[in-house]
Amino acid sequence: TKNILHWNAEPWITYPEYEAPTTVKFPIERKVFSERRKVIVLNTLDHLYGHVLLKLFNAQHYLDHYPDHGVILLLPKMFEWLVPKGVAEVWLVDQKLSQARAWHPCIDAFVQEQLPKYAEVALARGWSHPEFTAIDIGRFTGIKPFELSEFTTRTPHITFVARTDRLWFDSAFSKLLYRALNPLGLRGGLGGLFVRRQTMMIKKTMRKIKREYPDASFSVVGLAEPGGLAGLAEDLRTTRIDKETESRWCRTYAKSHVVIGVHGSNMLLPTAHAAGLVEILPYDRYGNIVQDVCVRENDRMQLFLYRFVDEFATPTAVARHVTSMFRYYTLYHRDNRVNVF
Repeated sequence: TKNILHWNAEPWITYPEYEAPTTVKFPIERKVFSERRKVIVLNTLDHLYGHVLLKLFNAQHYLDHYPDHGVILLLPKMFEWLVPKGVAEVWLVDQKLSQARAWHPCIDAFVQEQLPKYAEVALARGWSHPEFTAIDIGRFTGIKPFELSEFTTRTPHITFVARTDRLWFDSAFSKLLYRALNPLGLRGGLGGLFVRRQTMMIKKTMRKIKREYPDASFSVVGLAEPGGLAGLAEDLRTTRIDKETESRWCRTYAKSHVVIGVHGSNMLLPTAHAAGLVEILPYDRYGNIVQDVCVRENDRMQLFLYRFVDEFATPTAVARHVTSMFRYYTLYHRDNRVNVF
């Protein structure tokens, strides 16, 4: 029969990285928590952070619906801190994410060595877009998310997720200049100017929010050098990531009424823990809208709590969305959660 490629399917097998096997030998560690004869293997390996995380979330489905089987995770080692309780085994591959986009016979050899140990082996589907409202993020991070019933009783707290590789720009011209630095070999030297400009916009947003809500507090997280926020926010940015940093950031998200950041996989854990979101959405990411949001609500509150703004939105526009959530939350919640059949 003639093979017909769907119009929007990606022919990944033709990527040059997969054309020839590598000779790399990655350390792979097998950790056994409970011996099981019948198992389900969930492969989460991927070269993108968000893809690994989204595949990992599928583990909850298999843990809850297949109690007669042990769940085995094939997982990048850097994600070990997110392994949920109840997993039978985890096979940890010690490789960088970028190294996952290749054909590695060493991983296949490890897996083939393990398979004869079981009476029955099934391969799990690892959907890239699981049903987020059914996911209990606390089972993965060990941190309870923001309790929506406390939205009006907690002191307002907002967390900014500040990236240095995908910035919040004030204009299309600024974005063009920044992109021009790379082919010119100047991003290392002049790129910092645009990062500092982003910090200035974050500070301006904070000040505008505090004009209406003086008791509001702020945090900033992200892989970046800290600095420039003294007296305004708790600066949790760092250039080194480890389990403690990840947990500290998740605890910060979980106390946040709103998280603010540029679209990307860096918003998955923030939105899984925080109550609301204001996302700065670049034009070239319109086709990926909401893919980076761990949606916690399944009614109109979802539309109220998750806001998307133009990629060149001003600090005024972003602050206006945040303050409107605080101002109208009680009324909106009453009309859409209380006064309904």
